[in-house]
Amino acid sequence: MRNSVRFPIRLLARIDTMDGPADAVTEDISSTGVLFTMPFAPAVNSRLTWTLQLPADMIGSRHDVTVTCVGRVVWHKPVAQGSQVGAMIDDYRMGDSHA
Repeated sequence: MRNSVRFPIRLLARIDTMDGPADAVTEDISSTGVLFTMPFAPAVNSRLTWTLQLPADMIGSRHDVTVTCVGRVVWHKPVAQGSQVGAMIDDYRMGDSHA
């Protein structure tokens, strides 16, 4: 059972895993977690670090905002494009991205 409202937001993400880096796409995001589609599934409970670029028009900002998150894999399952990976957000840092 989910504890937070999920928003269907598709953003490119760069994920650092113990198995190496991977490019991913978010499927949905909540205040406590993210659902990614990525080429492979890191082990459950493994640590992840990922970076998202939030477009200025999406969040009502003058500039895009970069969010760097640290979390862990809570589940995964195979899909046609690789794997869906559910990750819990343990910590995050936000900063402006001036282009």
